[in-house]
Formats: sequence, C-alpha cells, structure tokens
Amino acid sequence: MDDVIMRALRRSSLFDGIDSGAFGETLEGLGATVRTYSAGELLICIGEQVRRAGIVLEGRIRIDFYDEAGNASTVANMGMGGTFGEAIACAEDPSIVQVEAVGDCRVLWLDMGRLTSQRTLAKSPCAGVVMMNTLRMLARKNMMLNRKMQMLAQKRMRDRIKLYLLVRDAGNATDNADKDMNRSDLARYLSVDRSALSRELSRMRDEGLVMLDGTQIKVLDRRFLEA
Repeated sequence: MDDVIMRALRRSSLFDGIDSGAFGETLEGLGATVRTYSAGELLICIGEQVRRAGIVLEGRIRIDFYDEAGNASTVANMGMGGTFGEAIACAEDPSIVQVEAVGDCRVLWLDMGRLTSQRTLAKSPCAGVVMMNTLRMLARKNMMLNRKMQMLAQKRMRDRIKLYLLVRDAGNATDNADKDMNRSDLARYLSVDRSALSRELSRMRDEGLVMLDGTQIKVLDRRFLEA
C-alpha cells in the first residue's frame, strides 16, 4: 500500500476509528481496486447501477445533478479522502447524479455489497466499523443536502453566498474541496450566473464584508453571517 493511499484513508470518514495497521486487511475484505481517470472522464453516469463507493486518492472530482433541461447544479466537490457513491450503492437504485473527474485523479473503489456478508465480517472485523461509519456518513450527507436545498431556496444571491460561507466556515461541508473552487465552480454550486456572482462578491468586498484573494473568499465581518 503506497503512502498516498494511507494518507487518503486517514482523511476518509469511512475509515474513522480504524488503526492504519488494519487498513490492508480491511481493503482486501472490501475488494478494493484502484483506477486512474483523466480530466473530464465520468466515474459514475446518471442511470448507472453502482455497487461501489469511491475514495479520492489524488486530484478532485465533482458531483453534479442535471435538471430536465440539461442544466447542471453541483452537489459537491471532493479532494483527497472525499468519499462518494456509498448512498447509491447502499440504495441499489440507478444513480441520479453524475460524478466527473475535474482533473486527472486516482480513485480507490470499495465493494459496498460485501459489508453485509458474514464471510467478510468474519474475515475483517473492521468491516463492521466501516458499516457504522457509512451510516454516519449517510446521515451527514443527508443534512448537507438539506442545507443545499435551504441555500437554493434563497431568492437573493447574497443570501445564497452567506449560507454557503456559513456552512463552509462551520466545517460542515463534508468531504468536499469547496475552498479550492474557482468562480465558475462556485457559480455552478450556487446555481447562479458567473458574472453576476463576481459582481456581487465585488460589492461585498467594497462594503468590507469579505476579502477576495484569487479564488479564496475570507469573511471579514462575522456579523454578516450571523444576521
């Protein structure tokens, strides 16, 4: 097992509470495989039956939902240690989202069906810990989606930005890479026009609410988030 895989597993919520010395047997019990993807390549397609969960080892992936008109809305961005696909695999339903490699990336895939196998649980006791972690992750991601719905329900763009920053700074953006998003990524995540987003952020900067440093947004006036 290379150092990159070790670092990613330590950062993955799926492996919380598992000693690094047990990573090898746990991965073996879950039928782990590693695959490399190029920028723009799809990891999960809409309508695909998925039985595996992925952990990002290197690079970044984006999870998108498409409406009937073909317009994309970003559900989440994930970097090293980000885990995805577990909800689709556990539900055993066709995927309603698309997962795409933002740049070149490497992903560790785990067979989630093995978590319910007595043979797997007997051979790798840590598989039970992975199962409990999966339940916690599903609960957290459900809350994350509820917050995203709350954000999209806001009519004013500034209110969407405020809720995004509030969640981001509270550390509730589970397994994502939101702080690495550029303006186009953020506009896609907030479901707004990129130019309109840039204008609103510039107004917020001029009002002393935030500081803009490249793609980074730093909140200067915490009262703005609390209002």
